[in-house]
Amino acid sequence: MILIMNFLKKHNSNLDEITQIFVNQGPGKVSSIRNSIAIAKGIAFAKNIDLYGFLSEHLTDKSLEQLVKIDKKNFTNINLIKPLYSS
Repeated sequence: MILIMNFLKKHNSNLDEITQIFVNQGPGKVSSIRNSIAIAKGIAFAKNIDLYGFLSEHLTDKSLEQLVKIDKKNFTNINLIKPLYSS
């Protein structure tokens, strides 16, 4: 959580300004994905905001613009996170 708070501080933001959370569902290491999703779910629940999941393969250039595009194409899952683990 400290990393998230430091990230928000670095970008002159805070948790009260967040209206949506997008979380990568994988593929990836089991513990990393489980931790990321758990933190995202906790923040979304506590702040009563929408949580969206996406797959790495849909986010090719790792930009906000790409994330907006995949959301418009309905590649994201609202409040339904199904992790894709790799071994």
